Amino acid sequence: MERLKGMRWKDWVVCLLPAVITFGFNCFVYIAPRFLVSPERYVFLDMEIDRKVPFTPQFVIVYYLSFAQWANYYLQASFGPRERRDRYFSADMLGKAICFAVFLLWPVAMRWPDLPEDGGFWIWLLSFTYGVDAPNRALPSLHCFYSWIAFRYSLEAEPRERRWITGLQLAFSLTLFAATMLVKQHYFVDVVSGIAVAELALQIAGHTGLPEAFGRAMDGIVSRIAEKGEGDS
Repeated sequence: MERLKGMRWKDWVVCLLPAVITFGFNCFVYIAPRFLVSPERYVFLDMEIDRKVPFTPQFVIVYYLSFAQWANYYLQASFGPRERRDRYFSADMLGKAICFAVFLLWPVAMRWPDLPEDGGFWIWLLSFTYGVDAPNRALPSLHCFYSWIAFRYSLEAEPRERRWITGLQLAFSLTLFAATMLVKQHYFVDVVSGIAVAELALQIAGHTGLPEAFGRAMDGIVSRIAEKGEGDS
């Protein structure tokens, strides 16, 4: 909290702009395939393990609680060490680019169950979720991708005396992985591939110059914003 005191507007831009851009790219990857892939191209990958997972609509609440986990990750990375921020955010964008390519080239879709009209609150919430979503963009799972990224950041960032937070992150991530299948939003292979893409992107970012390139790009954008702000003042 001490770091936030006395921050100028440019300091806030420097801290938050990378998160805004990274999240904006996530929104593009999530929304665009809905309009770029026709239902005729959908691929369905339900296997025996998916058919054995019971439909449990109550777990949709975990689906929504994941947004808090992601927000915590974004804020931690934004105000944490720059090297770590650039490494995770560049991996984030690389992983999302891989997901986007898969969504377009191999559009795996879900077979949503028929929901009763008078099924109570949990069915209503799940019906709302289905209504604002699209059945494609299933593989890799973006929910699982982000949850794994958030856990990995916590694993690296939390000091020894706060390791219990990392344990909670892992417990929540594992619960979320199960929840995506229990509410029939994802297949088992979607969960595994979401984790795999996240880990692959982190490894690439950790062994290449991608974070440095990301950091330079952010510096350039901040400089242009600062110049414009000074010109308007």
